[in-house]
Amino acid sequence: MNAVWLILLGAICLQILIQLVHVSMFFDGGIYATLARNLAEGRGSIWAPYLSDTLFPTFAEHPPLMFWLQAIGFALFGDSIAVEKGFSFLTFIVCAVLLFQIWKRLNKDDVLVQAAFPFALMLALIAGRVNWGFANGLLDNLLAVFSLTSVLLLVAAYDRPAPLTSVRRLALVSAAGLAICMSLMTKGPVGLFPLAVPAIHWMVFRRQSFLAMLIDSVVIVLVIGLFLGLLYAFDPSREAIDRYVTAQLLSSLSGARGHYGGGLYVFRKILGVNGYSLAILALAALAGWRWKLGKSAPEVNRSRLKRAAFLILVGMSASLPIGLSPRVANFYFNTSLLFYSSGFAMLVAPPLMDGLSRLTEQRSKLLRFGSLLFLATSIVIVLANLGRPGADARTIEQAAAIRELVCTNEANCKPVISACQIAWQDWALHTYMQRFYKISIAKQADVDADFVIADETCSNLQGRKDTGIDISPYLLLERG
Repeated sequence: MNAVWLILLGAICLQILIQLVHVSMFFDGGIYATLARNLAEGRGSIWAPYLSDTLFPTFAEHPPLMFWLQAIGFALFGDSIAVEKGFSFLTFIVCAVLLFQIWKRLNKDDVLVQAAFPFALMLALIAGRVNWGFANGLLDNLLAVFSLTSVLLLVAAYDRPAPLTSVRRLALVSAAGLAICMSLMTKGPVGLFPLAVPAIHWMVFRRQSFLAMLIDSVVIVLVIGLFLGLLYAFDPSREAIDRYVTAQLLSSLSGARGHYGGGLYVFRKILGVNGYSLAILALAALAGWRWKLGKSAPEVNRSRLKRAAFLILVGMSASLPIGLSPRVANFYFNTSLLFYSSGFAMLVAPPLMDGLSRLTEQRSKLLRFGSLLFLATSIVIVLANLGRPGADARTIEQAAAIRELVCTNEANCKPVISACQIAWQDWALHTYMQRFYKISIAKQADVDADFVIADETCSNLQGRKDTGIDISPYLLLERG
């Protein structure tokens, strides 16, 4: 294994595994794991997932495919955080393999660039919030799996020119349509962007005819249409889709869920999440010019530019439509960054690979030793962090302290406690209470529970006394 691959493995340890081995998980990932655990235990149904009695008793924020798949893990291995952590890392491994296959197919006639795949994945790991997403069990991880699958199938379909009625091409295109359907079932319309890949491929490479591109696009649309028609043919799935459209899709597009970073600001965000990659690209270009690295025949350079343009345009097709929503977070771009980073890596690869090939034998050995040391140190750091609380240490302590008092044993456990406004909006506390202890938190104004998590927004707390446990900045009160 050469030094570049060893550095990549060390980067995976430091960028993903070091966070993944902590107990903490961003509350979105914790919510998804709780939905899956509850589904595996028979609470909720596949079309009406259940989070808690008081928060999302019927979860309609996203389509349910990821919860179904995680539920299989909980059914097989029991209620362990290793399930959601392992599932999240598995999505990263699958994405890496799929991206590698896309890279190999696009660069099958370019040995120099083909060997540079680690740079593509390293650029992705430092772009935006990709590493954070894979460490925290986001839906975008599974979305990336199916999106990469669909793009890989389409790249394979266009490996070589084929007649309009080619069975192989149409079969691969149809399979890509099914993969897009799985993206829809993971995170909704943001998974539709591979629909643009046939047109992008035709525009960049002109390997297939324009008519073939149109036929393939129609085939994908028909596959998606048939899939949605099948879902609408059954009451439970139709009702689930209607709930999702009303609760999440329409409210997000209308701005009812807030305005931050959407619209034209999406261009600034795209530049921001690609900032490191663009800086590295500029440095590689400067090094190539200064030391005359990566020089090739004009036709070779044109081919590389086309392949890079293809990947960057696919990334644009995945990211630009996000601007339709007024509510945009940086991790929404994670899937597109896998394509952007690969496109930039294709431009970075020639000077970097040429520079590495010019190292003396002594410097090559030194680089290999340094990369081995880096990997070994990274593994030790990951092992040293195994089982630590992580970023949400305080919230995990709060949840454990509350559970210790309100659930001294199963017989007198109170499955619902109340919280005042600020505490009730502490989504991480909701998540850990339900994920670890199956305790629901209700609004104090709605439920008069025996225990109340109090803050400065509380009212009508007569007859309550402080339990004395430390859950600052909150207080835990009980009925006197």
